Amino acid sequence: MTATSTIEKTPAKTAGKRGHSKTARRQLRRIYRTRKVMAPLYATSTIALGGSVLSMPADGWKTALAATVTTTVMTAAWGRWDGRLHLKGKRRRKRLPARRDFIAALSATTTGGSLLTAMAATGGVQIGDSSFPGLLLAWGLGHGIYWWRRGKRIAAPVSHLGAQMQAWQDNVASSDGSLPGSRLVDVVTTGYGWTGTVVLKKGNWRRAVSAVHDIAGDLDKAEEMLQIEKAMGKSARRAIIAVFDRNPLQDTLDFPGPQILDTKTGRAQVGIFYDGEPVQYAFWKPSGPVHSVIYGATDGGKSRFLDMLLGTERHNGIVSWVCDPQGGQSLPRWREAVDWYEDTAQGGLAMLHEVRNIMYERSARYSMMEWTDHKGRKLRGRDHFVVGDPDPLISVTIDEAHRVLNLPGAPALVLELIQMARKCGIKIRLVFQGPKANMYGNAPESTDIREQAQSGNTVMFRTASSLTDSIGLPGWDINPSQLPMYWPDKTSTAGLGYLKGPDNRQAMMRAFFDRDPAHWATTGTTTTVEASAAACTGKAYTERLDRLAARLRGETVTLPTDAIPATFTGSGDPVAAAAAAIEAEAPAGSDDKVAAYLAERGRPVGRNTIAQDTGLTVSAVKNALTRLKKTGRAIDVGRGTWAHPDHAEAPTAPDTAAAA
Repeated sequence: MTATSTIEKTPAKTAGKRGHSKTARRQLRRIYRTRKVMAPLYATSTIALGGSVLSMPADGWKTALAATVTTTVMTAAWGRWDGRLHLKGKRRRKRLPARRDFIAALSATTTGGSLLTAMAATGGVQIGDSSFPGLLLAWGLGHGIYWWRRGKRIAAPVSHLGAQMQAWQDNVASSDGSLPGSRLVDVVTTGYGWTGTVVLKKGNWRRAVSAVHDIAGDLDKAEEMLQIEKAMGKSARRAIIAVFDRNPLQDTLDFPGPQILDTKTGRAQVGIFYDGEPVQYAFWKPSGPVHSVIYGATDGGKSRFLDMLLGTERHNGIVSWVCDPQGGQSLPRWREAVDWYEDTAQGGLAMLHEVRNIMYERSARYSMMEWTDHKGRKLRGRDHFVVGDPDPLISVTIDEAHRVLNLPGAPALVLELIQMARKCGIKIRLVFQGPKANMYGNAPESTDIREQAQSGNTVMFRTASSLTDSIGLPGWDINPSQLPMYWPDKTSTAGLGYLKGPDNRQAMMRAFFDRDPAHWATTGTTTTVEASAAACTGKAYTERLDRLAARLRGETVTLPTDAIPATFTGSGDPVAAAAAAIEAEAPAGSDDKVAAYLAERGRPVGRNTIAQDTGLTVSAVKNALTRLKKTGRAIDVGRGTWAHPDHAEAPTAPDTAAAA
């Protein structure tokens, strides 16, 4: 018989130990999972337990006091210095705690530590007649309510913003996405969707701009519902992205009125960017007027944009000259509301020749002008233009400018004006349907005109060809040709485009819409050029109102025969052109006026005295005397004095000190 042995086991005891162990671990896990929600309860319990334990030794209150002081100092240091630690390390702190969070934390450590010290010194919680249970309850509820409300306040946006970042991480920044390794930070919800900053792993912000269409696909958005631009003033690896639920520029923006122009800076707000920031257009800057070029296909918004600019000029003392070669159909409201209006290409060319006359008249006058600089010094000769001192700014708008620039001699004339007119207070504004070279005329000067014009304000509404996008705004990563013609609700997108001006933002904008240009055209007053400028012009300008009246009566109107000089070819040397023009040009009738004055004067006299007595400018007198000398009607008797040939031997007038 086989011997057997029995081994006694204690399953109940072992099971009991395992059961207690599992229960304890379960409780610890529950406490850990609920640590954020139950933190005030846990903190209150810890203070109560700590006060009871530290009350047992006689000097336990010292330990409690030391713990209170240490915790308070650490909390204060956290609030003041947490954001400044590890500035050179990889784990850079992002920001200081919010002020309200810092105050709440400091209050909790100070009051909680005071309770702990008081209980340690007086024997613990002492349930019964002691006030400690009530104080602990008040402490827990007071700080608990703030803690729970704070958690509720920050919880809502986290999940929403997290979804956007997760979509970026999964679709755009993945290895097969549009921008592998990129990050999306600083995400903010807006009234039109959300915006954030794209941080590229390699390359610069242009890489993000060029990938905008692929990013739209990755995020399952329409292409027109994304906008990416350079993050101004930040690292070149960063770009700003805006994602629209509904394009904020879809609503028509009404023109608020000519007060958009700030006469101190010369800038006007002409619309808004997609993020609500104002779009600035420069009429002038400290050095003088700013030339402009405007591009846009049919129904892009050019004409209404010009309505707004012309209304602003009329009500701010700016002289407006307008050429609408389409028979006046594009800008009909301004036919009788500007200083000079022409509705043919030939009339526009005549207008530019008169602008040239005024440019040289002002140039000669400004070169001898006495003025006071910012240091109070009196100087002679001013190399810049000041609006209204003494003359008004002249703004020349040429709509459908390609029709004028295709006329013989026009490109050379326009280039001369664009290069020299700013210092004389003349602003040239050219309007085209696109920036192709043939729009600027078939001449050697065409490319130079485009480059010079685009160095000022450049406005690009929707264009018709993607091949010209980079020509109109070189160096800009934009696609005006891809702007939609209609919004999803079938309304026009007229006024939607880009503007290179003082803001220099490569961002989508929409210009204000002037619903009633007739109101601004029929109110206010028409500003005209100064008398000296008008005196140097020909019949094309002086008879403009007569031609307009005849045109309104339905009569056929023709320009004066001398409106467009037959021999004009322009000059490749602006300085030589200026010298030749100053020598050759003078107000009509000035020669006879000066000759009659010399004959009546009876003795030699200086140029300044002649100018003062005849009402002509010094430059006009100088030019007239030069021509009279060639014809023998005036004699230079020396030292800047002049006389009629019959009086050359007469005694010199005592005012010859004013000769030069």
